[in-house]
Amino acid sequence: MRVLAMVFLLAAGCAGAPPSGVNLRDGRGYCPICTDWHDVAAMKWPLEFRGRTYAFCDANCRAAFLKDPEKYLKDPEFDPTPSRRSP
Repeated sequence: MRVLAMVFLLAAGCAGAPPSGVNLRDGRGYCPICTDWHDVAAMKWPLEFRGRTYAFCDANCRAAFLKDPEKYLKDPEFDPTPSRRSP
């Protein structure tokens, strides 16, 4: 019972953790699909791509990225690391 309570507390703590992603900076997140900045709390749709985590403002934007990731990786606001962007 004690272990179950600890697992529940850990899971609850993770649920409230802020999202992570290379496109999140200074409490805001940039979505390259709608080309807009959002409050970091709105960036609830993470995606792991080529070993990096990106966050999106909704499921439709995440799906659009998956259809043509190279198009969006060229946007320096989205991924500010030049070595990670496509040529």
